[in-house]
Amino acid sequence: MKCPYCGGDCINKMIVEIYLQSVKKYLKYSKNESVGTNNPTAGEVGECKETGGRIYLCPYCQKPFKAPFLKDGKGSFKCPNCGKKLSVPVTNKLFC
Repeated sequence: MKCPYCGGDCINKMIVEIYLQSVKKYLKYSKNESVGTNNPTAGEVGECKETGGRIYLCPYCQKPFKAPFLKDGKGSFKCPNCGKKLSVPVTNKLFC
């Protein structure tokens, strides 16, 4: 996978593996009514070494993309590659 900002090797492959495993379990158990029907979060899988931009990964198409600028205050957005709805990953960067 290449960085969507600079095309380099900025994505942490270990984080990608851990993220995809956790989303697989989330999708398996989210079909249970007691868990709810929320969308999975996009995975924050790296930071561009040149621009410092955050890199997200879609669990559906498994393609990286630039972190979106969310100006409407909503906690969800669509993947720019496949168009599926994702939730914003909660990190301390969102609140600073």
